[in-house]
Parts: sequence; structure tokens; C-alpha cells
Amino acid sequence: MNQKEAIAKLVKVFMEEESLKEAIKDLKSDIKESGLDAAVLSIVAKSLVANKTDDLIKKSEDTIAAVAVARS
Repeated sequence: MNQKEAIAKLVKVFMEEESLKEAIKDLKSDIKESGLDAAVLSIVAKSLVANKTDDLIKKSEDTIAAVAVARS
């Protein structure tokens, strides 16, 4: 592969990346319009993709415990 081919391939991938970013933005807008919390759902979806749901649950439990301490 030469430089020109490498650049062309990178351009194609970066264009796909921008398209995906736009699709995610549109989807988050639709989620918000449905009355759902797009930020929370995004965090959950990302943890599922990364196979880190246990970490998310632990972090959420720690946050709830901290709120309980702050309220007491």
C-alpha cells in the first residue's frame, strides 16, 4: 500500500465514522423526544458493547450509597 492508497482508505473510514456519529445524534434526539433519558441509555448501551455491565452496576450502587450518606 502506498501513501495515496492509505489516505484514501482513511478518508473512507473517517467518512463512515462521521456518518455513524450523525446517526447516533439523531437516535439520541428520537430517544429524548420519546421522553427517555438518552444519556443514561447511552451509558448502558456502551457498557453492554464493552461487556462492562457489572462495572456499571457497581458504580451505580456506589453512587446511590454516596447519595444516601449525603442525605443522612
